[in-house]
Amino acid sequence: MNIIFRKFNSFLKLIKGRRWGVIWTKIPLLKKSLSITNYFPHPQNYRYILIGGHGLGMTALIYYLDKIKAKPTEIWTHEVIRPFVFYRDFDGLVLDKAPLNPDAKNVLKTLKKKVPLYQMVRDPISIIKSNVNVTMFHSISQINSKTDATHLLRSLIENISHLMFCFASTRSLINHIATDVSYIRMDDINEKNLPSTLQDFAKRFGYEANGGGAVQNNDNNESVIKGSLFPRCFPHTFSINAGDEKYDFILCTHSRLQAHSRKEIDMNTRIQAYQKIPKSYAILKDNIVPENYPQYPLLLVSPISKVPPKDLIDKADDHIKEYLIYVFEQISKHQKYAFTEDDIIDYLCSNKDFALKLANKIHQELSFIRKEKPELLDEFIHTQRFLQQCGIDVFSNPIKKDTDESR
Repeated sequence: MNIIFRKFNSFLKLIKGRRWGVIWTKIPLLKKSLSITNYFPHPQNYRYILIGGHGLGMTALIYYLDKIKAKPTEIWTHEVIRPFVFYRDFDGLVLDKAPLNPDAKNVLKTLKKKVPLYQMVRDPISIIKSNVNVTMFHSISQINSKTDATHLLRSLIENISHLMFCFASTRSLINHIATDVSYIRMDDINEKNLPSTLQDFAKRFGYEANGGGAVQNNDNNESVIKGSLFPRCFPHTFSINAGDEKYDFILCTHSRLQAHSRKEIDMNTRIQAYQKIPKSYAILKDNIVPENYPQYPLLLVSPISKVPPKDLIDKADDHIKEYLIYVFEQISKHQKYAFTEDDIIDYLCSNKDFALKLANKIHQELSFIRKEKPELLDEFIHTQRFLQQCGIDVFSNPIKKDTDESR
């Protein structure tokens, strides 16, 4: 009975936290039913394909593609292939991982229209580092020592269900509909080079890149290119009472407000603390400049259905200051325990069997890059060092022929 109660309580938390994707994956029949709806005939209106993953700057690129009206659409929700996704108004098929869903390969085989492919790439060891550090921020209240951080690192790497550097695995799913391949490196989407990257993309497909102006938010100087932890702390919601009335406030960066992003700080330990941005809101204060992060000006908004009076808006300053102090403390704590690429390699090489298994998998995932754009491997200095310690040359072809590329 206690087991049933705990499972029910966990399920209830997922519902309160609006973790629909997680819920779907816990109901195999529902996941299967939603995915196979895509076997029905569907129009093939996509114009390009974008594949990448977490730790590659994909969220930022999608944000800017949206701004030039390129309409990118992610087709996975956890392991569910979104139902009737191909009936929606979109231009770009976005694959952010090699899915575990067994129907994915066959569903994608129903696509016949060939279009240009854009693949985001980065040093795999750096990808692991970014994912570990972000995951740590998602559970920051439970990280209070280097031992806690190392335990999280071990758990993430050894029990990983999705490879975070699944270059070849993802590519093999859609290679049959790629007319040509353009690789997007981290340098191509940094603050200096993103304007030209966007302009080239826009010119090819007839979008309006606004002279590179899409790289900056139209209303402020915020940039979302870099994967800073600070914007992940928003939206932050709080309430102030005035007599019998309660007024809600939302503090947020411009980009995360527009994208209706969820708050990521401690999201894995406070699952039900979902903080929703209203569809219609009134801007109460604009251009609130945090002392340590002037590149991320904040807005204070409220639901337009219940705008607080001016005296309460002034009182909100104390709440904002208090929350920012908390944010700076948590970011400082995270910086204390964050991992570098050297830390990742040292940990991996402490377990020789696991290191060799992972090194071979990374080597396989680089197969398309090794064949089409081998000069990119020169930039993967951390992965080169890791593979060398495992006795593998990043530039050599694997002895085994049964790779994703050869299937």
